[in-house]
Amino acid sequence: MSAQRQQTLAVTSLILGMCSMTLGWCCGPIGLLTGPSAIGTGIFALVQIKNDPTQYAGKPLAIIGIATGGLFLLLWVLFIVIWGIGAALGGLH
Repeated sequence: MSAQRQQTLAVTSLILGMCSMTLGWCCGPIGLLTGPSAIGTGIFALVQIKNDPTQYAGKPLAIIGIATGGLFLLLWVLFIVIWGIGAALGGLH
């Protein structure tokens, strides 16, 4: 009898990363919560996969979750910086 490989954290990271990219732009606080959560669960899933590859699976899913969560945070910071520069130069009253 073979044991099934678990990939729950990897799938969770993927879902949180996708939520940050889609819901994060219309509902800011949701993206700011799900982005770091996607990165954290993805890293935790990768550590579990590295430590016991026979029991855990889903490495590509965890990597995509980390990438989408990180991309959202990077774009969000870039947006805030550009907005701040525009406000500092007097573009917004």
